[in-house]
Amino acid sequence: MVASVANSKRDERHNTEWSQHFTCYTLGSALGWDEALCASRQIPHFSTPTRRPTQSKFPMKLHAFLISVAVAFIRTNAVSISYETVAPIAQPEAVTISEKAGVKFKPQVKMDGGCTSFPAVNAAGETSSGLPADGGNYGCVEAPLGSQVYGRATWYKGVWAIMYAWYYPKSFIAIVGTGTHDWQNAVVWIDNPAVGTPKILGLSTSKKSETNYMKPSITTETFKSSSNYDKAKAPIQNVNVTSVKLVSTSILGPMFLRSTPEAGEFQDLIMWSQLPEAARTAFAGKEIGDVPFSDANFQKKLGEAWPF
Repeated sequence: MVASVANSKRDERHNTEWSQHFTCYTLGSALGWDEALCASRQIPHFSTPTRRPTQSKFPMKLHAFLISVAVAFIRTNAVSISYETVAPIAQPEAVTISEKAGVKFKPQVKMDGGCTSFPAVNAAGETSSGLPADGGNYGCVEAPLGSQVYGRATWYKGVWAIMYAWYYPKSFIAIVGTGTHDWQNAVVWIDNPAVGTPKILGLSTSKKSETNYMKPSITTETFKSSSNYDKAKAPIQNVNVTSVKLVSTSILGPMFLRSTPEAGEFQDLIMWSQLPEAARTAFAGKEIGDVPFSDANFQKKLGEAWPF
């Protein structure tokens, strides 16, 4: 009887150790941990146990499911760091047709009022903490490490759509801060990125205030973040060769983008396909606001921006 109890406790202890090994190994494989990191997390018995565990009533399928949930949770809860320490990702060499078109038609933007744009995530997948609503535009008039423009492109209803998006650590109405995290985006519509001289067919810019004065009155859509667009068909005004000129500004309402004759600045472009996996994964969550080019939003935003 004593021997049986001892054997039972030994098997229970061994099963626990093997389970800890399995958990660490599985998470490690998924997240890139090495043995030293696993040991630093105080997971004992990282080395493979000499024998597999004794029969357990705990279903292995459920065990594997819980591990997958844990991995997904870790991946979708990116680490947040101070907004001014997020380094932009250097613009890589354009290789594919889509990437080359993204660079060719990259807009230039003049920042006029409110906040300037900042990087939203770094190469390691660490996201911007943003800024609180109070404090005016203190701390966000200049990005100390440089800014970033994000791009994503696809065919949409027979037209090639290139979305360019800029991140802001806080949102504004006029000069009053209203919240943490904001996005503005523009969609450049071209005929075909693969032809020798692609042509701009249309331009859509995200609008958060009554900027075109065409609606009969202010509606609930007026102040809905990134929910509607100013839209124009060719010929597009204020284009420098292939680069549309935009201004990020505010007129008695939230910040918005519009066309302008004034020259602006270029930011390093990183296309969706060029993002490191950790950075792309970080855009799946809500930690940095409602990302217009995320998997959840991209097609919906193109539908809202459709100008034809």
